[in-house]
Amino acid sequence: MKTKQLFQTLIIVLFFAQSTFAQKLVILHTNDMHSKLTGFGPELAYTPMSVNDDDTRGGFARLASLFNQEKQKYPNATLIVDAGDFLMGTIFHADEQNEGFQLRLMKKMGYDFVTLGNHEFDFSPAALAKIINSSRDKGEIPQIVASNLTFSSESSADDGLEKLFNEKAIVKYSIIEKNGLKIGIIGIVGKDADEVAPNAKPVRFDNQIKTVKKLADELKNKQNVDLLICLSHSGFYPDNKGGYEGEDLKLAAKVKNLDVIISGHTHVKTEKAIRVNNTIIVQTGAYVRNMGRLELDIENKKIKSFDFHLIPVDDKISGNNEINDLINDYKKIVSDKYFKPLGLTYEKPVAETDFTVKRNSLKDKSVGTMGQFVADAIKYYVDKHSENVDLAIVASGTIREEILPGQITAPDIFRISPLGSGKDDVPGYALSKIYISGKEVKKLMEVIVMAQHPGDDSYINFSGMSIDADKDKMMLHKVQKVYFKGKELDISKDNKKLYSIAASSYLLQFIGRIKKISHGLIKIVPKDKNGNPITDMSKQIIDFDTQKKGIQEGKTWIALIEYIESFKDTNGNGLPEIPEKYKK
Repeated sequence: MKTKQLFQTLIIVLFFAQSTFAQKLVILHTNDMHSKLTGFGPELAYTPMSVNDDDTRGGFARLASLFNQEKQKYPNATLIVDAGDFLMGTIFHADEQNEGFQLRLMKKMGYDFVTLGNHEFDFSPAALAKIINSSRDKGEIPQIVASNLTFSSESSADDGLEKLFNEKAIVKYSIIEKNGLKIGIIGIVGKDADEVAPNAKPVRFDNQIKTVKKLADELKNKQNVDLLICLSHSGFYPDNKGGYEGEDLKLAAKVKNLDVIISGHTHVKTEKAIRVNNTIIVQTGAYVRNMGRLELDIENKKIKSFDFHLIPVDDKISGNNEINDLINDYKKIVSDKYFKPLGLTYEKPVAETDFTVKRNSLKDKSVGTMGQFVADAIKYYVDKHSENVDLAIVASGTIREEILPGQITAPDIFRISPLGSGKDDVPGYALSKIYISGKEVKKLMEVIVMAQHPGDDSYINFSGMSIDADKDKMMLHKVQKVYFKGKELDISKDNKKLYSIAASSYLLQFIGRIKKISHGLIKIVPKDKNGNPITDMSKQIIDFDTQKKGIQEGKTWIALIEYIESFKDTNGNGLPEIPEKYKK
């Protein structure tokens, strides 16, 4: 009898021990890398294979070394993921449709799962499908998880991407086992990311909260996963109370069974993990400046404890040789294809500066001079190669980097305005031109003033005109006067003259939507040079060389290079300097 009781007691003890045994999982994560394969900072300063000799941050060679170091600590309990916008931001993304390079590189580095962000759709769903297919044809890629994509039943423009879903190259969810844990992985594109992805059509993004609720029920209650992780390209922002607010916090509050949100899209750096109910939310910032490390102890399908911190990807880390060599080989391919025709190389300096030309800052709500610099460059470039334009505009959201002190190369300049594509083989949105009346110019300036929130992506910079404005006045009465060439502009109905506006094709398509954006308060009708309302914005692309057959598109990054080349070489070393007016 005693033997039987002892045996029963032993069974109970073993069961209790098993039920309370905490299983470890380490999640290494990134977000919004934007093809920053070679680090963040002047290209010529980046030395990934030597330590303690430069101030640059990031770079995939260094990141690969960090992954290897961390995986050695817990080889069977480490998961590596990315929360989207891994593409689009440097010259490296330009040839992805042919080379399919970065996804293969990420697999070699150790990535298990990635989700899609809005910028993966910059070149269209068909182009994204081509990138993924090109990558798969040449090697292995991480599993792509995209849970709230919906394909069109009427258009064939997204058929290539839908085919990849059918082939499981892209999945709505995935389940993986790590260290005895059954882990569910989902990935979503957020509402704001959806709104700034016009080229994703005809792909649509389903309601994020409904999607995650449905999948959480499926994975937790039917598939019986121990842990549910969402790679969310939705994000959040700091609030005015020292905390955070935004889509991912709302998601965590609405979905009970969600354990971890690896966040992206908003480029926010979380020094400490955010906790909403039982959900942990983290984000690394952007551009591979940091790697996130989230260590979890799981017990009975609950997170018993966790530790989170960011690890700087800096010059204290010696880069991975194999990854660095692969990047250098690819560097030659893109340089020969995109820089060589312009008489440039990857390493050759084109200018220098001893100060930073700053972007607008969301963190401290300050306005930099980079927006003005880019707007001036567009006007200079258009005036030089086409009919003079009255106004050039650029939105802060399309300006991706600052100019940092030191010698500046072509890839440094490209990173300032890298997004989009036109109808040629040169990366970047095509510069286009529309016409509006004097009265509409005033309306546009009202919109610009209303949108002037420092640090906000919608902040509009312009060159060619100036205004007197009073922000304390009522809406639509803030702009008092508009000046063109030093003279006050006639903004009455009697002025029938049309005024030209140059900008990227991406930005100009929003002008026609101002009525909708302003809830019907402001209407601006983009016109061609003859005053006819524009029905096809693609016909407004500027031809930068009428002597050649077809339309020779202009790009903002090329405008920047030509504008910089017009500056003076004040110290006689053969390199033009950025003028002091862009310092403050």
